[in-house]
Amino acid sequence: MGPEVPLTDDTFRALARSSPWRFSSLHFTWRTQSYGDIECWLRRPGRLRVRDGTGDRVIDDAATTERAPEPVLRADGLVASRPRAYTHDIDDPMWNTYWFVSMLDPEELSADVTLSELRSGLRAGRETWWARAVPEAGYEPRCGCCPLLWSWVTDWAEHGDEESGWEPPAGTVYPEAYEVALDVLTGVVVQLSPIGGSRPDLAFETEIHEAELSAVSA
Repeated sequence: MGPEVPLTDDTFRALARSSPWRFSSLHFTWRTQSYGDIECWLRRPGRLRVRDGTGDRVIDDAATTERAPEPVLRADGLVASRPRAYTHDIDDPMWNTYWFVSMLDPEELSADVTLSELRSGLRAGRETWWARAVPEAGYEPRCGCCPLLWSWVTDWAEHGDEESGWEPPAGTVYPEAYEVALDVLTGVVVQLSPIGGSRPDLAFETEIHEAELSAVSA
């Protein structure tokens, strides 16, 4: 996929589905309030080296020694449809939280999310697509306890039902939206920022140092 592909709702969603097939290795730093700066080396399938405040750790995920079947591609090289993660081993190794997995593969942004204010530009010298995102009913995060777009929708799906009368904890204020940035070559979330709300710790940045691209995105 080259820079000639226009940024629309449709192409943003397709890019969010595409990460597992856009690169084979990635060296990056993930910056969060909760975990600090985590330097990572990911080689697909199934191998992750992490350097944090406690030193280096290598995570080998034996379940992902073979990648999932190829997806259905669009004419622009982005993914039209893909196998589900629960039927094929698509996920990258998890470090501490599925939030990390979703950052690397943000498929959950491809459906049941209202997008607005789309724009493209350079971020740290890399082509980036931005959108303001609001989760809607039906939004399905990779893991209910650590969604990219934390909201009443995700909390209700995780904790509530009509009979229980569930209410969020006192003092909970959900963001009105999120600013989300996707790296165009890899499909990785390189920045996420809640707009308003009581959880500033949900913001993160991903600095890509080096990526080995697949034939699809090269």
